[in-house]
Amino acid sequence: MEPDADLGYRYIPCAPSPNPSPSLVFPFYRTLPAPPPTPPVHISWLDRSQFLRLSPAALTASTDRGYRSARANVAVRSGSWYFEVLIERGSGPLGANGGTGGDTGNAHIRVGWGRREANLDAPVGMDGYSYAIRDVGGEKVHLSRPKDYGRSFGTGDVVGCLINLPPRHDDLATIKRKRVPLRYKGQLYFEMEDYTIQKEMEALVDREGKAAAAAKAAAEAAKDAGAVEVKGKKGATTKNARKSKSAREPAGPTTRFLPTLDGSGIEFFLNGSSLETAFSDLYDFTPLPPLVSHTPNGKKHDPSKEVTRDDGTLGYYPMVSCFGKGKVRVNFGPPWLQPPPDLDARPMSERWEDLREEERLLDERDEEDSRERLIKEMKEDEVRRKAVEERLARLGEGSNGGTPRKKGKGRSAANSRKGMLEETPTPSLAPSPTPEAFSTPAPDGKPILGQGDAIDDGARVKMEVEGTGTPGISREVSVSSLAEVTDKEGVKSELEEVKDARIVGRKQIEAQDESMDTEGERVEVEVEEMAEMAEMEKEGEKDVEAEKTTEHDSRKAMSDQANGEDGEEDV
Repeated sequence: MEPDADLGYRYIPCAPSPNPSPSLVFPFYRTLPAPPPTPPVHISWLDRSQFLRLSPAALTASTDRGYRSARANVAVRSGSWYFEVLIERGSGPLGANGGTGGDTGNAHIRVGWGRREANLDAPVGMDGYSYAIRDVGGEKVHLSRPKDYGRSFGTGDVVGCLINLPPRHDDLATIKRKRVPLRYKGQLYFEMEDYTIQKEMEALVDREGKAAAAAKAAAEAAKDAGAVEVKGKKGATTKNARKSKSAREPAGPTTRFLPTLDGSGIEFFLNGSSLETAFSDLYDFTPLPPLVSHTPNGKKHDPSKEVTRDDGTLGYYPMVSCFGKGKVRVNFGPPWLQPPPDLDARPMSERWEDLREEERLLDERDEEDSRERLIKEMKEDEVRRKAVEERLARLGEGSNGGTPRKKGKGRSAANSRKGMLEETPTPSLAPSPTPEAFSTPAPDGKPILGQGDAIDDGARVKMEVEGTGTPGISREVSVSSLAEVTDKEGVKSELEEVKDARIVGRKQIEAQDESMDTEGERVEVEVEEMAEMAEMEKEGEKDVEAEKTTEHDSRKAMSDQANGEDGEEDV
């Protein structure tokens, strides 16, 4: 299934380019030929009305509705080119309403040449973008105006289409392609802006008296340019006269000259016999320059809505149209079914190799330009990344007491506190040689125990809390017995002091975090802080429980030892 091309865009299948891109994020792509059994030149699957059915080889087209059209997948810009169409089902000799309405229906066919802007839900020859021959009376059609030309044709007839275009020396520098690769149902496609219908070309077809209406509007605008009488007091016509908007703001030119291709022409053949030249001096397929002016109603024309560049797909395309079960088979190359005598034109099948060579040159040019741009952007990104890393490293040195941050994201405040927790030893039992070593006061200036308390040489507890980047806090506690050290209130007080020290460290680190560059880093640090605080609280609770268990076991062992000594004394 193909993407919908009715929204101002057109699509071409693509695949990764054989030339690697310097960036893995932005690889290069190139157009992809159609898979077998579709020949290189065929009726485009993506450039047709959705109501026009194609054969697997994309050479046969039919419909059971009103006129629906399709273009070939290649266009021509200069030279002489030829293709032929076999009418497999058509009732042209029976007239416009001569169909039976049965299995064959009221089948009719039109064939010819058209540009990219030609409407696909209408017959070829409907507007100024296409030229055609119809099966009824063999009339030539342009701008929806049939004129006598050849003779009727129907089922079994072969219609040849020849176009002659003047030489054209296209410079690749003038072709600007804007293609966006996208994936649709497992297939990669180039998405490109389609050419819009230009109002000058639309005005050539006077549908529903639009030309007369435009002339009437211009006359009314000229009338409004003068003074407008205001009813009321005498003299109001002069005194209170007001000018219309078109008079205040002169409208610039609202039409553009439509250039033609001098020496160009289209000729049709019926069963190998020439029907003479049908059209000459075709309209040029080059986009008109942007129109920057005011329209008669005062609105500004927006040139950005028009694609005015040549993207390499401009030119004249072979086109076919089917109506009411009409069916055709297109032959783009030899052998011909009904070859014209002395045909001096190239078959459309040869256009494929020329097109692929043009695309190769354009692809290499675009890939080289993209490579230079990507390399430049990658170097600029690398310079910015190094600058950010250096700045984060300087911030890390300030917040971590001279310790540089890790390469990459740097060391956050939460990681700093995590390191502080890992470097803090768990309270443990350890002997102390002298009581004087335990006289260091607590942070609030009060001694934990009185200096006159009895000290047992076999029961000492040492606790030390240090924070990275924070003032060091060291304490040593001596008690006369394990029962006094493991008192519940004492342990709770120690835990609160540890938390206070952590809070002090956190506040200092948070002050450093305020200098971070981006809001995203701050949010990340805050999330990590909350997670680390919760983790530290859990670890603190586990340490308290483990300490209680250890002290309980030690107390029980001391009690058992004391009971054993009392028993020996009794003996």
